Amino acid sequence: MKQLNVVVSIPGDNRYLREQAAVAEATAQRLGIKVRIINAESDPVTQSQQLLEIIQSSRDLVPDAIIIEPVTDTGMPRVAEAAVAAGVGWVISNARVDYIEQLRQKSRAPVFSVSQDHSDIGRMQARQFAVLLPQGGTVLYLRGPASNSLACQRADGLESATPGNIHIKTLKIQWTEESAYQTVSSWLRLSTVHAADFHLISSQNIDFISAAKRAFKDHGQAGERSKWLSLPYTGAGVFNQTRPLVEQGELVAAAITALTVDKCLEMLHRAIASGSQPPEQTVLSANSYPSLEELAKRQAGKLATSLAGR
Repeated sequence: MKQLNVVVSIPGDNRYLREQAAVAEATAQRLGIKVRIINAESDPVTQSQQLLEIIQSSRDLVPDAIIIEPVTDTGMPRVAEAAVAAGVGWVISNARVDYIEQLRQKSRAPVFSVSQDHSDIGRMQARQFAVLLPQGGTVLYLRGPASNSLACQRADGLESATPGNIHIKTLKIQWTEESAYQTVSSWLRLSTVHAADFHLISSQNIDFISAAKRAFKDHGQAGERSKWLSLPYTGAGVFNQTRPLVEQGELVAAAITALTVDKCLEMLHRAIASGSQPPEQTVLSANSYPSLEELAKRQAGKLATSLAGR
């Protein structure tokens, strides 16, 4: 089989996406695939233009397949159709779109998706809230933009599983750490915002947590600053990034997310070698670190220590 040529389109830049790019390069090297990684810089128009230019380039430059994590929840169906018409495989990474089944009927090349169960990631975080706040309370929830399906699915999952005695205050943020810093900083300047009204801070990724802590450290009032920084934090991210943060006490818990580009490349390699279509949709589940049982034990231990010190 000739060496496969694959383009990987990532939507922007954060720790998770940098990990996706790194695992794409490592997996491609292991499988003998030529891979080109392009970044849409959080702009759906840029992502569409980048891919159309590649699809419409001279035949010898057109890749065998494109793996795309779309910037928006539409998943660029027109670009997908153009790719299939050009005989290019189309793989959706870390998202779900509603056109895969129809597109597969027209395509000779592999068309499929590999995604995390983003609703389950949200539900996992809600289960962590229940353990951490058994008496209820208010959570500041840092989430991605309304235009992003990943952010919406995680938020919907969280809302569906959050106990009734826990109130969620949501801040919507673009998918960058700097955007999170600016959003939280602006919000903190509101006269109605006080740390005493919150019991936990949670985020859809760990970049937002880092940004929020920077914003809290820059807060003008020392008393408020210390209260914000003393609150417990939870986040979501891949294991090798979140485990150290939990062990160091930066996070009390994390929803462990999965990388998807490596799975996409492996399935694509097998499909082209065998001339077959992979399963239409592969979904990767979420986990908690520590486990919910271990988290409950840790919380019980903290409570016992607190009571003994009184």
